[in-house]
Amino acid sequence: MIGTAVCQPADPADCVTWRNRNFRVVRHPAVAAALTEFRSPFEAGTLEFFDAALPACDKMIDIGAYVGLMSLYAADRLEEVCAFEASPGNFDLLRQNVAVNGRLRRRIRLFGFGLGDRDDHVPLYRKAVADSGSTIFRTVERGGLVDGAPEAMVELRDADTVLCGIGVTGRTLLKIDIEGAEYSVVPTIAALLAEAKPFLHLSFHPFNIVADGDDYLTAVTRLRRALQVAEALAVYRYMYFYEDGQWRCVGGSDRMMFFRQYLLRPKPLPRIASQQYGFIDAIGFADAALPALGSTSGD
Repeated sequence: MIGTAVCQPADPADCVTWRNRNFRVVRHPAVAAALTEFRSPFEAGTLEFFDAALPACDKMIDIGAYVGLMSLYAADRLEEVCAFEASPGNFDLLRQNVAVNGRLRRRIRLFGFGLGDRDDHVPLYRKAVADSGSTIFRTVERGGLVDGAPEAMVELRDADTVLCGIGVTGRTLLKIDIEGAEYSVVPTIAALLAEAKPFLHLSFHPFNIVADGDDYLTAVTRLRRALQVAEALAVYRYMYFYEDGQWRCVGGSDRMMFFRQYLLRPKPLPRIASQQYGFIDAIGFADAALPALGSTSGD
């Protein structure tokens, strides 16, 4: 819920209390829309994964921070949060939201660039103002193929170099939500993931991969990218899937069944025209079991 009782009438921010976490946000239509989604069933699984992992963490790295709600949520518990956002408009709202949190802002480091498989400058495309789905891909799939409007040229930095510089350990929660760029970033940091095995919450956007309007080539490309990511993530002992309001764990002995019945199977997604191969939605990865998310299977 949003609580405003402790805020003065002239205060430019609202006080937010959700799942026993407290922070403040500026009054802006895009932030209000993000907050509605943050408190909806759409993000319930993400926050449950955070609640399960954060007690074992001392740092959170938020790649694709948008306006900063997940970073602020984590900063209410952790002493160090690193928030990355490539979109200039979204980064400005992120910066404002952090600035109005006197208690938490010293814990959050802001990075106004994105991460990729190399240092680069690329165009960023959006479908609306303050779009949480801004992407480096101009043409994406929704109900059909959609072309985004250019937002800005943005900086990408090599993900492995940046994350090694920040420091990633088994006590890090790494959240990646970058609208299709995960298919480049995750293989790039495969060695780092294998060594450190941070808790990982990863959102997948296969529908943002479009190969020149050729349905067959698009499907093949999406599956190839999915298998590259699956190879990089095979170092984790547990995969957590949020389905029908609860988490389900896939352990070691279930992996071949998972491979055949999930990765290789086409799966429908709301508002997306074609069925999707590979990973879909948001998935948690952990090298240690998370009992708060339920019992493990196939271990």
